[in-house]
Amino acid sequence: MICTEHVMFLVDSNVLSEPTKALPDGKVVQWLTTNEADLLIDAIVLGELAAGVLALPRGRRRDRLTQWFEELAGRTECLPWDAPVGRRWAALIVEMQRKGEKLPLLDSMICASALYHGLTVATRNSRDFTIAGVKVINPFQ
Repeated sequence: MICTEHVMFLVDSNVLSEPTKALPDGKVVQWLTTNEADLLIDAIVLGELAAGVLALPRGRRRDRLTQWFEELAGRTECLPWDAPVGRRWAALIVEMQRKGEKLPLLDSMICASALYHGLTVATRNSRDFTIAGVKVINPFQ
């Protein structure tokens, strides 16, 4: 578990990738810059980002995003998706089923990581995280 005295953010791929857009949302870019020291990713988000880059056709854009991804992965702490997080995920899935809710697979895995580590998720997709009981901040708002 992460032990901190201040808020640490588990950043979703939709927030992390915003600066790579042709016209990025200035609020999100500012939020990322302001909170850079308090940002974490997990193995699921890292995988989502890598898949997005690898899915692009070979060329300048993919090369630029590959470089961006490698720099991001090298400077941002990446939390493992390990056995304790896996157990937290199982409990979350059962809890959601009992409530009649269903979460997308990858979002549910990110939720489990945030819940296990006591983190706030920075995402544009607030709904799936809040119904799972995860603290959320939406830098797009």
